[in-house]
Amino acid sequence: MKNIILLFVLTISTNLSAQIYMAKSGEISFFSEAKLENIDAVNTNAKPLMDTKSGKITFKVSMRVFKFKSGFMEEHFNENYVESDKYPFAIFEGKIKDNEKIDYSKDGEYNVICDGKMSLHGQSKEISAPGKITIKGNTILVDSKFKLALADYKIEIPAQRLANIAETVDVTVKAELEPYKKK
Repeated sequence: MKNIILLFVLTISTNLSAQIYMAKSGEISFFSEAKLENIDAVNTNAKPLMDTKSGKITFKVSMRVFKFKSGFMEEHFNENYVESDKYPFAIFEGKIKDNEKIDYSKDGEYNVICDGKMSLHGQSKEISAPGKITIKGNTILVDSKFKLALADYKIEIPAQRLANIAETVDVTVKAELEPYKKK
């Protein structure tokens, strides 16, 4: 994790006045509605980083950490669809539009759009995700919900499984970030 933080700090800004926030807690979940059975999974190990000066935000998520209702679903997800051994992480690197309109020094709520690159299953695609930033004291709450099309990331669904798995999934991101403190 320290390497990720160092890389993030070095790549997002050389400005020493930048304020870096790191997740105290983070959760990414997805939901796929299908005719036969809904599929949902949650990953509570998400650790996003954010630079409030530039509005840059980064998520790196281990695919193997997603938990499903059924071990069978989890196995198929990791082995047959996202191929977690070959592609262990999903990474989002983006920037909040109009970040300069957010006053991080006082409590408030802001509806935002974050544009960036989602990398998943060896593929990268530009996406735009709506969300809400809530400032509460020294804490930043991030909340977003958006859709991802599996075909955009070359995640193939066998014809016999089309009734079981939707072609798009709803992704929900919730995170609580606090100022990063060097140890």
